[in-house]
Amino acid sequence: MIVQIKGALQQGFERIVARMPGPYREGKMPYIVFFVSLVIAIMLVYSAISPYHNATPLFLSMAAWLSLLLLLINFGMPLSWGVHLGTAAGACVLAYAVWNAGGVFSPRLTWLLILPLTPFYVISRRAGLAWLGLVWLGQAAIALANHFGLVPAFEPGPEHAISSWVTFSLVTGMLIIVPLIYDRLHVIAVKKSLRYQQELEAKRQELELTLQMREHFIATVSHELRTPMNAILGFNALLLSSVQGKPEALKVLNHTRQSADHLMTVINDILDYSQLQAGKLVVQPETFELRRVVEHAFELFKPRVKSMELDYHIELDEQLPAWVHTDRHRLMQVLVNLLGNALKFTHQGAVVLRVQWQNPGVLFSVQDTGIGIPKARQLNIFKRFSQAEDDTQARYGGNGLGLAISQKLAHLLGGEMGFESEPGQGSHFWLRLPLTAVPAPLQKKTSHKLEVQTAQTAWHFLVADDHPINRLLVKKVLQSAWPACTVLEAVNGQQALDLLHTEPVDLVLMDMVMPVMDGIAATAALRMGTDPRLSQLPVLGLTANVNPVDLERFKMAGLNEVMLKPFEPAALCEKIEQLLRMP
Repeated sequence: MIVQIKGALQQGFERIVARMPGPYREGKMPYIVFFVSLVIAIMLVYSAISPYHNATPLFLSMAAWLSLLLLLINFGMPLSWGVHLGTAAGACVLAYAVWNAGGVFSPRLTWLLILPLTPFYVISRRAGLAWLGLVWLGQAAIALANHFGLVPAFEPGPEHAISSWVTFSLVTGMLIIVPLIYDRLHVIAVKKSLRYQQELEAKRQELELTLQMREHFIATVSHELRTPMNAILGFNALLLSSVQGKPEALKVLNHTRQSADHLMTVINDILDYSQLQAGKLVVQPETFELRRVVEHAFELFKPRVKSMELDYHIELDEQLPAWVHTDRHRLMQVLVNLLGNALKFTHQGAVVLRVQWQNPGVLFSVQDTGIGIPKARQLNIFKRFSQAEDDTQARYGGNGLGLAISQKLAHLLGGEMGFESEPGQGSHFWLRLPLTAVPAPLQKKTSHKLEVQTAQTAWHFLVADDHPINRLLVKKVLQSAWPACTVLEAVNGQQALDLLHTEPVDLVLMDMVMPVMDGIAATAALRMGTDPRLSQLPVLGLTANVNPVDLERFKMAGLNEVMLKPFEPAALCEKIEQLLRMP
């Protein structure tokens, strides 16, 4: 019954609120309007029952003043102003009533208990405490006035009984009503906060799902792109080993290899940005010849420049260190991005790559005479998917990731990147890295031949991969290094396990992503088997999946080693021979 009454009252209150003007329906305003309306009604009651002279015009004036404040708030006056003005007017009216009704002995003094509550609950605790201090000072002043006989003489009579009773009753009710209103507001605020938290949690779960889908998408795209690149680079390396002594063929194959390397750089851009955002990308420094890498990046674009009327040249400082130690692939990636952008946006004039020694450090710069970057767009030029103009992608192409990735890679390499640009006059992008000269590494014998120490051994290999081109590539690499070897093939993990139980095998080359049973499950099943010959069999993982989580799962399944596609045939054979010679 009580619940039904409470629900009916709540519904009635909501219907009244729905009919209020717009400003009165927001936040605390419905309850403030209700409270002020109650005070106005009390003023009207007092104007009718008060025995004091001048009471009627005084209380009617107060009621009119509160009504005016409500109207002004409706037209935009700040709520805090209205509360302070209403409280001040109430304090004046009460002070007058108390002064004429016995001062500190007057029951009207109890109304001062109510004054600080409204600012406290409506505006802030500080406002309520400030009014509490003022009320205390007023009470002390009235008490002193009574003590010194300054308050006019007051003769109470029976006619004051009703007024005093109404005063005490209303004050008692008001002391309950105001906290009830505040409690109601608190409950509403808590419900709103919980609802907001639920919305945030739903958004968080949605974002996590989106991130998982993005990671899955990137991993899938990367795998699908790296798989054919594995064949391109692998067969290119095999051809290089068979055309020794043919300079023209070597030149063509080297150009093919450079272009394929550049394509791998482009493919890696999307994956690299994802890994950079997640903080998973790490540099892999190595010692290399600086001039050769810079010239390699420069020469990649020479075929494109032949059809353009451009002065495309490189300027290398004579004092540059011969050998440096940093991530060669990442440096190459940044230079290719900067040169590609310069050529894309330059139709005439010049594109110059300069490399200068700054003792210490090396400054790489690409200067062009292209279209330049508008001033309004320069602040966003290093943001992802950002290009100088809205129609830039349609006119010039590109994905808007190159510069964003390049800047992050510069920071990852310990350097910095910046630019200067004038619209219509060109751009100047620069990369400064803290490079120093290092000793040349021990030179290995450079040969494209696959040379191994056990070339005459008749090893038995099993290649498990669902892609026929990948199986063919690995088979050709193995047969080139070990002409007497036997190569078995399986298209999935289950077929690989079946072959291992019937055929002698010295080493398994296992792909990760396969139908029926993937490489992770097949390797785990192999390691958990009861046959010691199979549980100790060397397994080398070969995969185009570069997702760190998946790679860790693959390793934990029991791999001896893992190599990423595309791989270098020579490096693959070296790794295989190490595994075969393990005790």
